[in-house]
Amino acid sequence: MKLFFFLLACLPLFAQIKPLVGTYLGDNQRNYYGNQAPSKLRIKWKTPLGSGRTMFGTGDVRMWKGAGWTGQPLVIQEGNELYLIQGTLSHHVKKIRARDGKVIWSTSVGDVIKGTPTFVDVGGPAATRYTLIVGSRSGFGQHWRTGTAYSLHGISYTTGQKLWAHNSRATASNSRDCDASAVIVGSKAAIPLENGYFTVFSPDVRNAKKGVALSTPEISKQTQLFKNSDFELYRSELCCESSPTMVGSTAFVAAGVGRVYGCGMGFFGGTSTKLEIGGDLNGTMPLTNDKHLLLGIEKQFIPGQGGVVKFSTGGKVKWFHPLPDRKWYTWNGGLVGSPAVNHRYSSTVSKDLACFVGVDGNLTLVNHKKLEPGVMNWGPRRKKQYPAPLVLDRVKLPQGSISTPLFVGDKIVIGYDNGMDLYQVTRAGKMVRLDRLSGPMFDATPVVWNGCVYAGSKDGYLYCLGK
Repeated sequence: MKLFFFLLACLPLFAQIKPLVGTYLGDNQRNYYGNQAPSKLRIKWKTPLGSGRTMFGTGDVRMWKGAGWTGQPLVIQEGNELYLIQGTLSHHVKKIRARDGKVIWSTSVGDVIKGTPTFVDVGGPAATRYTLIVGSRSGFGQHWRTGTAYSLHGISYTTGQKLWAHNSRATASNSRDCDASAVIVGSKAAIPLENGYFTVFSPDVRNAKKGVALSTPEISKQTQLFKNSDFELYRSELCCESSPTMVGSTAFVAAGVGRVYGCGMGFFGGTSTKLEIGGDLNGTMPLTNDKHLLLGIEKQFIPGQGGVVKFSTGGKVKWFHPLPDRKWYTWNGGLVGSPAVNHRYSSTVSKDLACFVGVDGNLTLVNHKKLEPGVMNWGPRRKKQYPAPLVLDRVKLPQGSISTPLFVGDKIVIGYDNGMDLYQVTRAGKMVRLDRLSGPMFDATPVVWNGCVYAGSKDGYLYCLGK
């Protein structure tokens, strides 16, 4: 009888666990947003995510709640049940049942979590086999330079137990946070930290070095993603906030110093500059169906406009689409979030489409494989002109946005400062609004699954939206 109850208690461990959306924007290609979008944005449930304090500099303490940029939920299948993994501004990672919003466990990492975890199966014992790699701000109550900065964490998906933590060292960068989401290649994980170092490590706690309080992960190599020559223009704003995109065995990383790097994952894999375009590069680059990358550029450190550039993995620019200058909060224009593409889905519209939204609140739809005949745009540094993509449609949102749209077949889901819109793309390439939810601030990137949108808001809640 005791054996029966023991096995009953262990059933969750024996259930098949499978990541459906296992990292930011789906997988290593950063172009998958879930399986099916809804036709309405009605609130089905919402669950509180809490609030937490965080520090800027040495004395500016702010209270944030809910989920913010980038903050996308993961979708994990466990037997017949779906669960969400949500990082929050309340310092906690939460495992949440998708059908009703019930919180299964909640674990604090010591500071606000802005980014999206990455799920990895490292093998071994059930309690530590499924690991969540979680980035956070550098630690509430710690001096940003002289204190510790445990901003990269390993958490057990099964139990919520803390497995390991990495102390991000102080550099010339003004940040020791981690907003990015890791990529997984074989037994290794890789992530750019905001101290400017691309870090390759083992996420397996069995390889970690034992510490007094927590173990520290085994680091394979770290590569600096800024140059001494960057100091004159960028000063201490040298951090990397975007998540890497894998193309073959190379991780492409958009660094804050206006440069895209190609980083080899192996010990002897080199790092090289693939594109030097300028601006502050915050967004993550989706891989297109013709093996190019789409890069968003914020209007900072450049004489020209921010916008979106399409380029090959060899660094050749295909086109550049400028976005208007506009002062909005701390931004001056361009793109803070990421572009989205639709080729991973079957629908009645072309699979060559992309969309993006600037801080000015304009949602733009383009055919990324076609060019506007005879149109050239000045690049961000105003040193060179580039072809323009074929713009199919543009709609004005009620507010500006730093969120990343989801492009699921012929449907687009986009959050903004006071709500969320749902659009359907026609065969003629026009965006028709199907529904609008007004009120909540959606900086965070949502995710869709089985006709539901799951989205964290800075009003303090995680929302489930659908028909």
